[in-house]
Amino acid sequence: LMAVAKKNNAGIFACNASAVFHSWKSGSGAWDTGAATLINTAVFLKVMDWVKADGRYLQYDWSIKVDADCVFLPSRLRQHIWGLRPPPDTAMYLKNNGQGKMGNGGFLGAIEVFSKKAMEMYFDNADDCAKYLGTNSGEDGFFKGCMDAIGAGFMLDAQMFEPNFDPSKCTIASHAAFHPIKYASHWQRCWDLSFNNKCPGSTYDCMGPLDPPLSSLAGAR
Repeated sequence: LMAVAKKNNAGIFACNASAVFHSWKSGSGAWDTGAATLINTAVFLKVMDWVKADGRYLQYDWSIKVDADCVFLPSRLRQHIWGLRPPPDTAMYLKNNGQGKMGNGGFLGAIEVFSKKAMEMYFDNADDCAKYLGTNSGEDGFFKGCMDAIGAGFMLDAQMFEPNFDPSKCTIASHAAFHPIKYASHWQRCWDLSFNNKCPGSTYDCMGPLDPPLSSLAGAR
């Protein structure tokens, strides 16, 4: 998936700067909704250590963490942020969906957006967040809880994305990201439909059958 993004200069590779961090396989657990979730907080705490050491986040107003199976359009996210008109030099994160409890209180881990001040505040308090919140959870729940606990604010961008496996949903022009897109061919299709506008004026996928078909994703997470 990352190779497809890089080939298209898409996703994080279309940002002002980008970095790729590799982690290890995580276990899984269950939300109180009954849905499965990854227990991956420890992985991302290590990744954030690497982000801090890298230091490039200090050069930009916003840092965005994106999963490989998320088709992310930086140009649209910029438009969303401009529309929100967030106060400058403020520690905040963006809630990224309008699904309430099913959407982890508006903050799902496919795409996470933090201001530079929020990143700095997190790094100042990372050890305490790990100590008091623990790491036996999904990283999105951890980072939301940590940001709330240390006093970072938030703004809601309910149209940032809506979870769906189907690349045909990538015709939705109001979204800045699409997730989860699990196959490289589906990732390319989504990028073509969204950024490359291959079906102009359409609300459906005009590009023919998917390979592999959506039925192959039954039961996938």
